[in-house]
Amino acid sequence: MRNFRAALPLAAIFAALTFPLPAFVAAQDDAEAGAVAAVQALFDAMAARDAEAIDALLMEGAVFTSTVETPDGVQVRETNGADFAASIGQPGPALLERMWDPHVMIRGPLAVVWAPYDFHRDGEFSHCGIDAVSLVLADGNWRISSIAYTVEREDCPPSPLGPPGN
Repeated sequence: MRNFRAALPLAAIFAALTFPLPAFVAAQDDAEAGAVAAVQALFDAMAARDAEAIDALLMEGAVFTSTVETPDGVQVRETNGADFAASIGQPGPALLERMWDPHVMIRGPLAVVWAPYDFHRDGEFSHCGIDAVSLVLADGNWRISSIAYTVEREDCPPSPLGPPGN
C-alpha cells in the first residue's frame, strides 16, 4: 500500500504533463500548416499576378532579398514588398513557384518556413533554390515580414513534384 501512495503523485504529474500534449501538438500542427499556407498563398497570388493579394499577405515594410552566386562573388538584391507586389501585378509571363518539404519553426507569433523551390516562367524552368520566409502572426493571420532566397540556375535537384502542370 505504501508503494501505491508513493507512486500516486508521480502518476498524477505524468498525467498532467501527458494529457495536454495532444492539444498542444494539434495546435502546433495547425500553426505550422497556417504558416505554410501563407507562403503558398503568396505563390498563388504571384501566379495570378494579383498585386492586391500579395500586399494583403505582407507586413508593412516587408523585404525580399535574393542571392545569386556569380564568378564575381555573391550578388545580393533587396526589394521592398510594395515594389515586389507592384512588379508582379504587371502583365507578363506566367509565373509558377513551387516548394516542397517545408521545414517550419514557430515560437509564439513568429515563424520561419524554409523550403526548397523551383521557379518557372511561361512553363519553362528558370531556377531553383531555397526560400527562407519569416512570418508574424498578426490579427490571427500569418503575414510575411521577409523572404530571403537563393537563385540557382545550375545543379538543381529534380523536383519531387514532377514537371509543372502535373
